[in-house]
Amino acid sequence: MRSATVLVTGAVLVAGVLTGCSAAAADQPAQPTATSTAKPSHSRKPLPDGETRVLGVVASTSAGQLVVTTKDGGSQTVTTDSATKVTGGPVQQGQRVAVIVKDGKALSVRVGTGNAATTTATPQPTS
Repeated sequence: MRSATVLVTGAVLVAGVLTGCSAAAADQPAQPTATSTAKPSHSRKPLPDGETRVLGVVASTSAGQLVVTTKDGGSQTVTTDSATKVTGGPVQQGQRVAVIVKDGKALSVRVGTGNAATTTATPQPTS
C-alpha cells in the first residue's frame, strides 16, 4: 500500500508542477501569472536591410522633399515621389511622422494622429 501512496503523491506533485501549482496550494485558486496580465510589447518591427526609420515632426515640405526634425533636435531631409506611400492624411508642417527611408528616399510616411505644432506653438500677440 505504501508504494501506491508514493505513486499517487508523485503524480500529484508532477501535475502540480505542470499546472504551476504546488501540493500545498492545491486547495487554493490559481493566481494569475505576471505573463498573463502583462501588456503587449509595442516594439517596432525590424526593418529590412538598408531601410531606416525617421521619427519626428515635419519641419517643411516641398515638391519632392520632406524635412523632419528628430527628437534630438537634428533634421533629416528625404526625397519623396509618386511611389511614396502616405497614410494617416496629407503631410503638413508641424505634424508628427514616421518615415521609412531607403537610400535617402521616403518609401512610406505615416502621419501621426496629433498635430505637434498645436501642442508646442507659442501664442502670437494680437494687435
